[in-house]
Amino acid sequence: MNQFSTYYNQQFRQDLNTFFSGIPDGSKFHEDREKKNIFSVQIERLTGNYPHLDFLNNEEKAFFGVALYFTVLVDMVCYTYYKEDYVYLQNLTRYPKFIGNCMGGCRFHFHPSRIFEFMSQNQSGRKRPAFSEIFELAIPVMKQETEDFFQEHMLQINGIRFWEKCQAEFPFRRSS
Repeated sequence: MNQFSTYYNQQFRQDLNTFFSGIPDGSKFHEDREKKNIFSVQIERLTGNYPHLDFLNNEEKAFFGVALYFTVLVDMVCYTYYKEDYVYLQNLTRYPKFIGNCMGGCRFHFHPSRIFEFMSQNQSGRKRPAFSEIFELAIPVMKQETEDFFQEHMLQINGIRFWEKCQAEFPFRRSS
């Protein structure tokens, strides 16, 4: 098990819950104000302008950002390419949506690669998280997680083909 696998499988959900626990309901349930089942991550909540990620050190932020990227990516790829199956995936996973800020931007979904950009903003002299290095560690883990998920829960989708669509969206290109 590599370091990202350990983080993703043992710590990410707790960190995601801690992150959302400090965000007002109007922001974290922006797209689902009635039922409060679908979480939203607004751009501003990832920047250094808000303390929502202050519970993480720099290395943990890199792990969190990469795990959040893949979570939003799977949701986006399913919505884009497998619309007929999207509601089922959404009901199973409750993956968050990555949206703009209010006023006006909150109606737009952003590509998950922008998570890295916004998490690097306004860090007031702090070293930026090393997203690309953690991303490399995450690729084989998330490939296996994604393929296994579809094999176990959604046989109508070929997990290998789904992963290929995910790869086409990667913000960092593999060095080898």
